[in-house]
Amino acid sequence: MDRADKLNRIAAVLCGVDNITTDCPHRSMGICKYFGHCRLTEKTDKQLDYILSPTDECIYLEACAGSGKTEVLGMKAAYEICGWSSYNTGIAVLTFTNEATSTIADRVSCFFRKPIASNHFIGTFSSFIHGHIAQRFGYKFFRNQAGSKDKSFQIVESDIDQYSNQWLQNYTLKFPLSKGIKLYANQINYRAGAREWFLGQGEQAYSLRELYDKDETQKFINELRSRYHNPALFQYNFLRKRVLECKQEFWEAGFATFEDMNMIARKCLMDKEISTYLSKKFPLIMVDECQDLSKNELEILSLLIKAGSKVHYIGDLHQSIYSFKDSIPQHFVDHSQKHSLKVMQLSDNFRSTQKIVDVSRVLGNINTPLAGIAQSRFDGQDCYYFEFDDEVDAVLQFRDMLEEKSIDIHNSVVLVRTQVTKAKLNKSFSQNYRTHAIVNSVQLWSQSDPDNKKAALQLIGWQLQKWFGFQGRSNNYYFCDKLCSDAVSWRLMLRDILNDFSLDSSIGGFNGASYSQWYSNNKKRVVEIINNYTLPTLGMSLDPTASFIRAPKGTASSKVDIIKFEDKEKIRVETIHSVKGATFDAVLLLSAPDARGKTGYWENWLKPEDESSRIGYVACTRPRVLLCWGVHGLTDNQRGIIEKIGFEKYDNQKHLQ
Repeated sequence: MDRADKLNRIAAVLCGVDNITTDCPHRSMGICKYFGHCRLTEKTDKQLDYILSPTDECIYLEACAGSGKTEVLGMKAAYEICGWSSYNTGIAVLTFTNEATSTIADRVSCFFRKPIASNHFIGTFSSFIHGHIAQRFGYKFFRNQAGSKDKSFQIVESDIDQYSNQWLQNYTLKFPLSKGIKLYANQINYRAGAREWFLGQGEQAYSLRELYDKDETQKFINELRSRYHNPALFQYNFLRKRVLECKQEFWEAGFATFEDMNMIARKCLMDKEISTYLSKKFPLIMVDECQDLSKNELEILSLLIKAGSKVHYIGDLHQSIYSFKDSIPQHFVDHSQKHSLKVMQLSDNFRSTQKIVDVSRVLGNINTPLAGIAQSRFDGQDCYYFEFDDEVDAVLQFRDMLEEKSIDIHNSVVLVRTQVTKAKLNKSFSQNYRTHAIVNSVQLWSQSDPDNKKAALQLIGWQLQKWFGFQGRSNNYYFCDKLCSDAVSWRLMLRDILNDFSLDSSIGGFNGASYSQWYSNNKKRVVEIINNYTLPTLGMSLDPTASFIRAPKGTASSKVDIIKFEDKEKIRVETIHSVKGATFDAVLLLSAPDARGKTGYWENWLKPEDESSRIGYVACTRPRVLLCWGVHGLTDNQRGIIEKIGFEKYDNQKHLQ
């Protein structure tokens, strides 16, 4: 089949025309109206091949960064839905974030051109697991309490505050790990890849084995063994047994974490009747960002494949950067070999220039050719590095470079590995701002910058927590689910309080006043405003006399500090993980000072087959036209390594001449 045949075959389904090359009805209307060109004829042959790929076999579409995979996936899904004849079966298109779901749903709707029938599913992997498997069939294996009509599972966050949720005491791990230490069922999650239970979330998680082997744990256990004269007590296998008992009690009572729901779903699918039903309901499943699949999620898909479903995986293993979620490239490789996935490729990067693509290929240890389609604006000089002693200096140099090259600061970003570095560069407000939380929140709220407004919300939330005496979540403006029905209502309440503070000329006007004067003049009004909102929202109020509010010790006679805000626009700073899938005109990737920064250190980005290299690869594939590395002082040998990759040292004076 030549290119014209491919185009016309797709056009007949999606566009209703026989010859798309001469008769495109959508150049001035419909799906191509706002693009000024035909969105079908712009597709490469490899993209067209996947859109026309068979649905009766499992496929891995290996799509490099910037290859337009979301557009292609949307068009493929629309193409198959258009020709779908059954109302009892459908296609499931699965993503990993709500934002990705929205993007793909928009693409499908755009190409399909009418509402998508309910027999098809476009949503996150977790919502698919919950809605179609775990919540629907989990009761068959758990939730066996006599007389209970509710057979659903209530999702419990792994990091929920135990002090505000005393009911969790009913689901503690019955095993002596150390004096005063309690573990709750929601804190323990299973990783199929490691075949081990883990505590905590994200990169801070550690295995149950690590906890058991700690010196203090072993010391405590040995003391108990001596006390009871039994050296065989409290072995590790007994701990694993206790953990499973703890989790099963949790599930039987109708509680589960997000990770637990995958285990429950897997249990359900091991039942042949259930897996057969689901494979018939969804004979075709398409998974976007397949490199983010955990071992447990892959096993769920394996059971569906075994039952008869065909699965298309779309993604790039070089962008697998969630090992802390048990997403390991080798797991997918093994899965691919087990099910003999047919491999197709998208190797044109429409986002970046060839120079940026070539540098990224080195980090990704990619031996196959990749084409950078974006045109260079700087005669191929698209990759620079500069050395610095302090990250702030690097950002200033980058700003100068953007100005010199006429790149919009709003389309540029500084990427760092850790939240700590991000906070430093964003000049996040330190604990010192809490000393006068109300005063500083008013100042911050008056600014248009979103980061300042978030800091104001954080401060007022913290102050309410202190005054009302509850324990809130610091990562959600100190929201406490015991006091407020939902986090949105909490944030809206904080917003309204700050708005009223700002509208009050006395509260918002400092005019050289001392802290003592400001508190004396405004404390009753502050309490009045707070009570106006907390009483109806929380059912709580503060003492209207405001006698508990006074200038903190040592600050009474000091003039109110006016926060100085930079007039110059701030450049956006983000962590690498937070921009996966995003596109920018220019990127500054900041390295950690030395190898102790692990996956954030530039030399570790050059280690093949290591997650560090994949993290570096993800960062370096974000920019369109300019990629910069910021690195601490280098040796001559290190400069040679960086320049061999394809970077040129940035000399500000040279470029200004």
